[in-house]
Amino acid sequence: MVANNKAIQSKDYSKLLKKILGFKPKKMELYFLAFTHKSFDPEETDGYYNNNERLEFLGDAILDAAVSDLLYQRFPTADEGFLTKMRTKIVNGQTLTEIAKKIELNKLLFVKSHKNISERIYEDAFEALIGAIYIDRGLKYVKHFVSQKIFVEHINLNQLKYVDTNYKSKVIEWSQKHKIDIEFCTSEDYDDKRNFECRLKIHDNVIGEGSGISKKIAEQFASKDALEKIKSGDFNLEY
Repeated sequence: MVANNKAIQSKDYSKLLKKILGFKPKKMELYFLAFTHKSFDPEETDGYYNNNERLEFLGDAILDAAVSDLLYQRFPTADEGFLTKMRTKIVNGQTLTEIAKKIELNKLLFVKSHKNISERIYEDAFEALIGAIYIDRGLKYVKHFVSQKIFVEHINLNQLKYVDTNYKSKVIEWSQKHKIDIEFCTSEDYDDKRNFECRLKIHDNVIGEGSGISKKIAEQFASKDALEKIKSGDFNLEY
């Protein structure tokens, strides 16, 4: 496993990590791995992956479970549909990216270059961090971290209930209202096979772009981009 001992043993690195976590980690190597993007060292040695992809895979599932549990307890009379929508709003890529930036995960990342890095890196690092916490301290610590960093510090659940994040539905309603044909052109990212890219078009003109780990998410982001342009007036119906 790749180990940058100077980084792991750095007092500043350890101090910032502890501040973000809210507790002292037992296995620093796990967290170093959680913040190591594949661009940092693409090689694989002795059967161990040198990047955070495996921890991201684990963290994605654990995060879903932790958020589901916390929502179940927070809204004891809510039905399945409500809980599912709330979880989707919380664990979507944009929300995780914003939280990752707010808690300053960018200061812990190991990437080939910090210039023009993809927003996806922040989401992946957050999920990998959840995976690292789970292995290091167990589900109890994951739930405490998620409860504090997501529910207490960065998301108001009562406000989130009334936030409509179905941007695709909104842009379709807009197109129908104005009798405009729109087209979602979604394809797999050539450089990242786990990612999808979407371009929302009107008469071959791109009015919105987005990317995500699924076609559905990519289309949502492209729709949001288009709606923001429409709202700001940076869009001409004469296209």
